[in-house]
Amino acid sequence: MRVKDLGTRPAPAAIRQFFSRMVRGRGPAIPIKRRVIPYWQEQSWTHQDNKYYGKYQTKYAAFVGHAVQRPGGRIDFYLYMPSREIQRGSHWPCFQHQGNDWYFVHMARRPKDVSSGILAIERLITEAYES
Repeated sequence: MRVKDLGTRPAPAAIRQFFSRMVRGRGPAIPIKRRVIPYWQEQSWTHQDNKYYGKYQTKYAAFVGHAVQRPGGRIDFYLYMPSREIQRGSHWPCFQHQGNDWYFVHMARRPKDVSSGILAIERLITEAYES
């Protein structure tokens, strides 16, 4: 097979204009404001003093829980009566029984706020049900 080099030349203006619209879009960029409502509030958790109360909700199950904000900023998360799926999951060693069916959830990385902690536990629950 023989290949003949025809050289290079600029694309016609119409083609350049077409591709520039695809890359940049049709109009000016519109900034989107970050969500103002924290996730814990959006999920109907309540806040009283240094404690938060609500449910960890996934498409598989919901579990009663609470979080306690400690002096110094540390936040402890608790879950009530973990299911068999959670107990069989790879994260089960992270649950420490506290009595009366309440479990402290140990996290390797501390969540920066209550919302990110709730999301982390909901992800953990989802993983347990999907494995």
